[in-house]
Amino acid sequence: MTTRALRFPLLLATSLVLLALLSACAGKSLPSSPPGPAVLAPVLPQPPQPSAPQNWFRPSLFYATSRNVLDPGSPTRTARYGGQRSRETSYGENRMTLSGTGAGAADRMDVQVGLERTSRVTRAGFLAELEHAAARTPGREVLLFVHGFDNSFEDAAKTATRVIHGVGFQGAALMYSWPSEGSATSYLADRNNAYWAVHYLKQLLSDVVADQWIGRVNVVVHSMGNEVFIRAYSELADECARAGNGDLKKIRNIVLAAPDVDREIFLDQHALKLMSQGARIVLYASRSDMALAASALVQGGDYERLGKNVVCIPGLSVTDVSNVRTDLFGHSWIGDSRAVLTDLRCVLTEGCNRYSGKLLQEYICPASARYFLAAPDSQDRATNGQSFWRLNVTDTAPGPTLGGYKISLPW
Repeated sequence: MTTRALRFPLLLATSLVLLALLSACAGKSLPSSPPGPAVLAPVLPQPPQPSAPQNWFRPSLFYATSRNVLDPGSPTRTARYGGQRSRETSYGENRMTLSGTGAGAADRMDVQVGLERTSRVTRAGFLAELEHAAARTPGREVLLFVHGFDNSFEDAAKTATRVIHGVGFQGAALMYSWPSEGSATSYLADRNNAYWAVHYLKQLLSDVVADQWIGRVNVVVHSMGNEVFIRAYSELADECARAGNGDLKKIRNIVLAAPDVDREIFLDQHALKLMSQGARIVLYASRSDMALAASALVQGGDYERLGKNVVCIPGLSVTDVSNVRTDLFGHSWIGDSRAVLTDLRCVLTEGCNRYSGKLLQEYICPASARYFLAAPDSQDRATNGQSFWRLNVTDTAPGPTLGGYKISLPW
């Protein structure tokens, strides 16, 4: 028999043996491999729970300040701040008091504001509390107020509270207080401190917009505070553009109220940067502002202040508030005028059309007051640089008084 003939019976026998083994294993499960380590789903951070609604009799106002701490050894629940610089930013909460009906004579708000207590917390604690307060609104909103010249820490807190109460803001109310000396004779010192404070406001803005639990941010700035904010925002806009960081776009509304800022410097160096992040920008200006007229004289007389007279700027909603007369100098209406606060409420409300009612009246801007900063948007009269809007104040007083005596002013 040949080798080939012997190989076939051998292969057949081997196959039969394998089939027998397989049929013996039929119905039995093969041993499973040992289980590997359990894979746990990542634990996602939970959004902060909203804090209690704002109590309008004792409202809460958060703050960040670069002022010096008075009595640094005192308990944190009784923190006080002066008018000098500090290289360390302090954070905390003011507990304010409010009384009055809000409906005063003429256009003035009849509200009395007091500062009951100032407490100090860490930066981390401040941001955590800010998140909880912002969570009271669907958009997780923050309203930041920056005060102007001649404001003590307490003065600034009172004005900020009048604003947040006047617009009925329910989210996280926040004040940044730079080291104004709180004296009418310290104009030049305040201006130097406003320039110095830019770095510290930049830090605060960066912290707020980078917080994942803060959504929509509104900013209201008064008088010389615009010097601090405009420069800080412009620098951040440059940095965000270079880094491709979109956090600054959280700032949706910017209100420049009576800005004590050199108009030409603003238009040449800052305006386009303020517009670059898509925020709605409202500029309140008044030809009746005697404080800004005095400021121009201090600067040398030839340097027009941005908030003094109407100038039409494409990309900005310019609003003339010359008919608002709540104080002797026509400058401190931001927390006093019911008409301004009614308009401001709409400015800060998502989707509110402030041009649809009777509070604002459109005027065609004269050629001499037009500034062609960018290509005008012909579809939007509110911001195309061809028109400005005048705030109608129907319930006006005969004129401001001082000590009960009527004062006649040239406006």
